[in-house]
Amino acid sequence: MKKGMLLGAVMLAGVAFWQWGGIQPSNEEASAPPPGARSVDVMTAQVETKSIAPSLSLVGNVKAHQQINIESEVSARIETVHVKPGETVEKGAPLVTFNRAKAQAAVLEASAYLNDEQRKLKEYTKLAQRGALTQTELDAQQASVNIAKARLQSAQSDLDDHRLIAPFSGRIGLFDLSVGQRVDVGETLFSLDNLSRMNLDIQVPEQYFSRLYPDMPVAVTSQAWPDKTFDGEIQVVDSRINQDALSVGVRVALDNPERQLQPGMLMEAKLTLPEQQAVIVPVQALQYSGTRRYVFRIDDEGIAHRTEITLGARIDNQVVVSQGLESGQNIVVQGLVNMRDGAQVSVLNAEAPKNQADDQSRVSESASETEAS
Repeated sequence: MKKGMLLGAVMLAGVAFWQWGGIQPSNEEASAPPPGARSVDVMTAQVETKSIAPSLSLVGNVKAHQQINIESEVSARIETVHVKPGETVEKGAPLVTFNRAKAQAAVLEASAYLNDEQRKLKEYTKLAQRGALTQTELDAQQASVNIAKARLQSAQSDLDDHRLIAPFSGRIGLFDLSVGQRVDVGETLFSLDNLSRMNLDIQVPEQYFSRLYPDMPVAVTSQAWPDKTFDGEIQVVDSRINQDALSVGVRVALDNPERQLQPGMLMEAKLTLPEQQAVIVPVQALQYSGTRRYVFRIDDEGIAHRTEITLGARIDNQVVVSQGLESGQNIVVQGLVNMRDGAQVSVLNAEAPKNQADDQSRVSESASETEAS
C-alpha cells in the first residue's frame, strides 16, 4: 500500500517537472517563425515611356457617296426601259417610262376645266363692274380658278411620275424588267450608285476620340485589290459616342476614279495617330481574366502585386498601358505560371529591382567570406 502511494507521488513529480522544469523549450525557440514559403523564380522587365505613333486597323463595308434604289411612283405597266444593267447614266437621263394614257387624259381634263373656270371669271368680272354681281360672287369664282390650277398641277405631276429620270450621274445595278410588266407604287426597280467617290464607315474606340480630326489621312486596303492602297481621309466624326460599344463612328471618304471599289466591299482602314508619350509593356507580361487585363508588379521588397491595367494600341510585341502602371516600375514577363498575388519572387535577370540586386550581392559576399574562412 505504501509502496503504491510512493510510486504515484514519484510519477506526479515527474509530470510536474516535465511541464515546468528545465526541458521546457526556450522563449526564443517558441517564437521562431515557421520556414518561409519558397520564392518564385521570374524574369522581369522595366516599364518604359516611349514616343510612339500608334496605328489602328479597323474594318468596315464601303458604300457609294450617292446611292439610292430607284422605285416606282405609280402603279402602272412599263412602256419603255431606257437603260441596261451596269450602264452608266448622266443626271437627268430617262430610266423607265410607264404607260401614260390615263395620266395624259387627266392632264387634258384638268386643263380644259381650268380654261372654263378662267372664262367664267372674265364674265363675272364684267358683270361685277356693271353691278350685276356682288364682290362675294366674284371672289368665289376666283377661288374656283385657283382650285382648277391646283388640279392641273396635280395631274401634271402624276404624268411626270410615269417617267423616271436619274437624280444624279451613276451606274445602274442589275435588274430584271420587261416591257408590259406591271409594277406597284414603291416597288424597287434597280439601284443607282455614284461610284466616283466612296464612303467607309468605321468604329474607332472612344479613347482615341480626341486624336481624330477632319482630313486626317487614312490608308485603306481590300482583299479584292491586295497590291493596292487607296488614299482616304476622315470626312466626318460622329457627334455621339456609342454607349454600348464605347466607340465613335467615323466616315472615311475615298476617291474612286477607276471604279475599282464597289458598294458592300469589306475594307481595312489604317489610321496612324499623332505621336505621343506612352507607357509601354511587353505583350508577354499580360494576364487575362474576362474583359480585364493584369500584370504582376514587383515592389522594392521583391513582392509581386497583381495589378489591373487599361490597354491602348498594340505596337509589334508591345502594348500601350493607358492606366495602372508608371514608368520605371518592374513587372514579371516570364514565370507567370506559378505567380500569385503577394508572392515573394527571385529575379533571375539583370533588370531586378535595386534592393533585390543588393540582397543578392550581399549573399554572394557572405558566401565568399565563408569559403575564405
